[in-house]
Amino acid sequence: MSQRLVAVLRRGDVLPSPAPVAAEGRPSRGRAAAELAGEVPGLAEERIERARTAGLLVGWVAVVTVPLWSVVDLATESSNAATFLAVRLLCEIPMLLALVALGRLPLGRRRPELLTFLVLAVVQAEVAWMVTRSEDPRYHLLGFTLAIYGSGCVMVARPRWTVALVAVSWAALGLASVTAEDGLSPGDLLAVTVYLATASVIAVLAHLRRYALDTRELHTRVRLEREQQRTGVLLAQLERLSHEDPLTGLANRRRWDAELAELCTRARQRGNVLSVVLVDLDHFKDVNDRYGHGGGDDALRAVAGLLSARVRGGDLVARIGGDELAVLMPGADEERAAAVAEQLRREARLLRPPGFGAAQLSLSLGVATATGADAYPLELMSWADEQLYRAKTTRNAVGAGALPPGEPEPQPAG
Repeated sequence: MSQRLVAVLRRGDVLPSPAPVAAEGRPSRGRAAAELAGEVPGLAEERIERARTAGLLVGWVAVVTVPLWSVVDLATESSNAATFLAVRLLCEIPMLLALVALGRLPLGRRRPELLTFLVLAVVQAEVAWMVTRSEDPRYHLLGFTLAIYGSGCVMVARPRWTVALVAVSWAALGLASVTAEDGLSPGDLLAVTVYLATASVIAVLAHLRRYALDTRELHTRVRLEREQQRTGVLLAQLERLSHEDPLTGLANRRRWDAELAELCTRARQRGNVLSVVLVDLDHFKDVNDRYGHGGGDDALRAVAGLLSARVRGGDLVARIGGDELAVLMPGADEERAAAVAEQLRREARLLRPPGFGAAQLSLSLGVATATGADAYPLELMSWADEQLYRAKTTRNAVGAGALPPGEPEPQPAG
C-alpha cells in the first residue's frame, strides 16, 4: 500500500524521482541538492542565504505573534491569561537567542535550518502545553497548526525538517496531555487530533512538492552552467583556431598582420625598436618531390619547433605562407635580430625530421629593423623581403639591415 502511494505521488510530481544510477555506479539526477549546488560557483552560498532569510522571516513572525496572542487569551481564557502570558514570555528567550545566532553568528550561516527548526519547536511545545490546559482549545489549535504550515510552505530546508517538526508537535502534545491534571475531553481530543493530522499531511506534502521543484530547478541550473562552461571552452578553442596555423601550431597570417600593425603603432607612439625575421625553407619544392607532402609537413613542423624554442617569450612566431615563416621581435635591434637569425640558420642544419638525412634542411632568413616613426607594416615587411631575397641568392644565409629612414605615408593598416 505504501509503495503504491509513493508511486502515485511521484506520478503527480509531488515526490522527486528515485535516483537513477549512472554507469560509474553513482546517482546522476538523484544526487543530493547540496552536492549539485557545489558544482555551480556561488550557488551553495546563495542557497544558505535563502535558508537564512526564510528562517529569519518565520522566526520574527513567531517572536512577534506569540506574545500578541495573549489578547485572544484575555478574551477567551481570562482565568489562564496571566499564566499563559508568563509561559509565552519565558519561551521568547530561547527563540530570540536562536534568531540572534541565525542573523549574527557564524552558526547561522552554517546551520540555518537547525536554528529555524528550534524556533518553531519552541512554539509547538508551548502551544501544546496551552492546548491541553485551555478551557476552549479551538483558538490555540489555529496557532498549533500555523507553525507546521509555515515550515512546510515557507521554510527553505529539506523536507526532513518539516517531518521533524511534525514529530515534535505530536510528542509535545502527548507529553502535555499526560502531565495535564484534567486533560482534554474526548471531543476536544478528537478535534485536536484531526486538526494536527490534517496540518501534518498537508505541510509534509507541500514541502515535498516544493523540494521536488527546487531540485528540478537546481538540475536545470547545473545543466545550464555546464553548457555555458562548454560553450566558453568551444569559443576559446575557436578563437585560438582562428589565429593558429593547423599544421605547425604557430600563429597564422591573420594574427601576424594584427600583431604587426599593433606593434608598429606602439613603436611610432613610443619610439621603440621593432624587428622582423622572415624565414624560408631552401629548396622546399625539392623536399616535397623527394619525401612527399608528408615529409614536407614534417620539415615545416621541425623548423616551427626550432623557431618557437629559440625566441623570447614576448616574440611572435607565425606561418605566413606555404613554406615561409616569420618572427616578430618587439624591442630587438638589428644586432639582436641578426644574431637570432644566424643561430636559427646554424641549428636548422642539425634538424632531422623522420626519414631525412643529416644536414638536408637549410634556411634563408631576412632581417629588417625599424625604429619610431619609420615603423610601418608595409615598409618593414618589404624591407625584410628584400633582405630575404639577398639571402636566397646563395641559400643557407642571413640578410640583415635596418630600414632606411624616410617619411612614409601613414597607412590605415598601421
